[in-house]
Amino acid sequence: MYVQYNMNQTSLPLELSTCIDPNHIVFSIYNFVDSLDDHYFKIFETQDGRPAYHPKPLIMSLLYAYSKGIFSGRKIEEMMEENLPMQWLVAQQVISYRTINRFRSSDNCSRLLENIFIEFTIQLKLEKLITLENVFIDGTKIEANANKYTFVWRKATERFAERLKISAREYYFEEIQPMVDAGIQYDEELELEESMLQEITELIEEEVEKLSQDIEENPVKGPDPRKQARRRLKKHHRKVSQDFLPRKRKYHQQFETFDGRNSYSKTDTDATFMRMKDDHMMNGQLKAGYNIQIGTENQFVLHYDVFPNPTDTRTLQPFIETFPHRPKRIVADAGYGSEENLTYLDDNDIDHLIKYNRFDKDQKKKHKTSDKNLGNWVYNEEEKTFTHPDGTIYYYSHQSKRRNKLSGYTSQVAVYKPTDPENAPQKALYYNEKYQILKNTEAEKLLSKEGSIIFAKRKIDVEPVFGQIKANLGFTRFNLRGKSKVKTDIGLVLMANNLKKYAKNNVIK
Repeated sequence: MYVQYNMNQTSLPLELSTCIDPNHIVFSIYNFVDSLDDHYFKIFETQDGRPAYHPKPLIMSLLYAYSKGIFSGRKIEEMMEENLPMQWLVAQQVISYRTINRFRSSDNCSRLLENIFIEFTIQLKLEKLITLENVFIDGTKIEANANKYTFVWRKATERFAERLKISAREYYFEEIQPMVDAGIQYDEELELEESMLQEITELIEEEVEKLSQDIEENPVKGPDPRKQARRRLKKHHRKVSQDFLPRKRKYHQQFETFDGRNSYSKTDTDATFMRMKDDHMMNGQLKAGYNIQIGTENQFVLHYDVFPNPTDTRTLQPFIETFPHRPKRIVADAGYGSEENLTYLDDNDIDHLIKYNRFDKDQKKKHKTSDKNLGNWVYNEEEKTFTHPDGTIYYYSHQSKRRNKLSGYTSQVAVYKPTDPENAPQKALYYNEKYQILKNTEAEKLLSKEGSIIFAKRKIDVEPVFGQIKANLGFTRFNLRGKSKVKTDIGLVLMANNLKKYAKNNVIK
């Protein structure tokens, strides 16, 4: 016996929601997006062209597709044709993939996502799923949507630009200036800027025009040296206008694109080449990517941002400044524990639990008994001396300033030297008093009972989010190009992951 099966039987269309599990994520997505105030969608209104799709089904369809690991515009359109929950979510509309891609690439979508995160945080707070007491911060590197081999390196550009400067200057003084009567008198050590090369091009054109006019007005029989001079000038004109000038402009544009970075990709100029853990050739090759920073609580992402620099140290300050609310306490790993960051948090009255880079080593028994541990040295404040455990005395020598080239932050380091450096256990002692005080304060908080409990939550709060979006959703490479669009892309996948977790917390029993 079989279950009755008849494809030819006529049936009336049913309400699609009755065919969907009541705990399905589409209901959480719909209820949340539909609850947003209408003023968030005013930015999409336009009087031009045919009536547009409402942004609600567009953003809902993107969030649902991302929650299922579908990131392609064409596949999202296909879901609208074949996927029952998606059909219910968009009221059985089939929206073109072009419309979907234009929508998520727009600045309006980026602004809408920022407001969505704020509203979602408020809702989590009202439902007591978060407290906003601790924000756990971490970062990860994700590959950009760029060709792996379209790299531009800063050092190479600097080397080529220096060669061009020398060759262009030599070429002008050796080849062009002797042939041009009204030659521009440049200093032989002066770099020929783009405007100067343009002047030289115009000067050669004027000289060629004069020679051409002279040849026409005063023709001669036989070989004419003026024609030979004109040919040489035309050759010089091609060299300057088609070689020196384009290269000069190219290098100038490249330096502007670097903007403090050491590399970028020609495919996505906002992406920087970084060393990824999951290298496709398994040989440590660099790939174009972005550094994604997130702040979480209870594994819900409350805020996110995108940075082009591979290290986390220089991302903390700009990341906190973009927070929609001032966090009460920041919890982060050793990648953020620089003197500059700890000073910034103290100056802004933000509590923090952040490891410095040697914190774990400092807690080991070997370090506590080591002569590298300054706690085992004796400091004489009156004489300004440090005494090594073996008895060697280090006298104050001078104060050294160490300036961070990228951020401009300056550290004060006191230098102590022994009377006999050659026979001393170390030739000099470099002591940063301010950073040492900051590290001692941080270690005291981290080793306290309350601090250790809070910091232990970091690895089970923020780090699993990266595993969820990479391993579960398969988001290992961006789908859009450009920093602003990449921020929208990661915002969609993070909010989709938030809604998946939120839906699980609201399962109907």
